[in-house]
Amino acid sequence: MIEEWKQLSSNNAKSHGNGELWYEIEQTIEELETYLEANSEDEIAWVQYKQFLNKRENMNRLLAEAYEGSSHLLLQA
Repeated sequence: MIEEWKQLSSNNAKSHGNGELWYEIEQTIEELETYLEANSEDEIAWVQYKQFLNKRENMNRLLAEAYEGSSHLLLQA
């Protein structure tokens, strides 16, 4: 978790990087859900799906910690 925080704190993450990373995670989850609808027996895809759900959860937690105390308008920007 500390390594993820360091990564988010980097210059790239401070700029547009968070949005791009969030978008990539969401897109991958959507693609895996679509794939798993047709291939529900693919165990590797299920593992990857669970990993990306965990990444999204960690990202939510880290962003909440980073923006704790910030105004709602700042979070929307």
